[in-house]
Amino acid sequence: MHQFVIVTGRPGVGKTTLVMRVLEKLRKENISFVGFYCPEVRVGRQRIGFHIRSIDGSISGWLARVNGCDGPSVGRYNTCREAESVASAALRGFEKADLVVIDEIGPMELKLIGIRRQIISVINSTKPGLFVVHYRLRDPEVLRPLKARGLWFEVTIDNRDLIIEDVYNAVLDAIKSMKRS
Repeated sequence: MHQFVIVTGRPGVGKTTLVMRVLEKLRKENISFVGFYCPEVRVGRQRIGFHIRSIDGSISGWLARVNGCDGPSVGRYNTCREAESVASAALRGFEKADLVVIDEIGPMELKLIGIRRQIISVINSTKPGLFVVHYRLRDPEVLRPLKARGLWFEVTIDNRDLIIEDVYNAVLDAIKSMKRS
C-alpha cells in the first residue's frame, strides 16, 4: 500500500483546485487534516508572489514576493522568512490528524530551512499525506521517500475533473492502510 498520494503537473492545470475538491469530500467523511497551501498572488494579470495559508484558513503570510522579502531567491522571487512560522503553525500537532496536506512541495518551500525541516519531518513520519509536488522537483532527500511510498497522479487540463474520485479513493486507502500498520 501507499502512504502518500501525490499530485503533480504543469503550472495552472488545476492541482490546487483538485486537492481542495478532495478535501471537501474528506470533510464530509469526518477525516481530520492539517497542512498548508501556497496560492499565487496577482495584481491585475501580473503575478507578484505567493502566500502560504493553513488549510483551515486560520493563519497566512507571504511565501515569496518579487519585492519586499529577504530570504533565498527562487527565480525572480525572494522567499519570506515569515512563511516558516506559518508552516510550523499549520503543521503543529500533525501526528493527531488523520492526514497531512501540503500544497506544494517545491523549490520555494524547500529553500526556507524551517519549512524544509517541517516537510522532511512529515515525510519521515508514519502519517498519510496528500501532497502537491512541483513537476520539476529534483531534491533527492525529498523525492526518494515520496517515490518509495507514494501513489502519483499527473494532473492535466484534460483529466483534472476525471481523477478527483481516484485521488479521493487513494487518500482513503492511504489513511486506512496507515491505521492498520
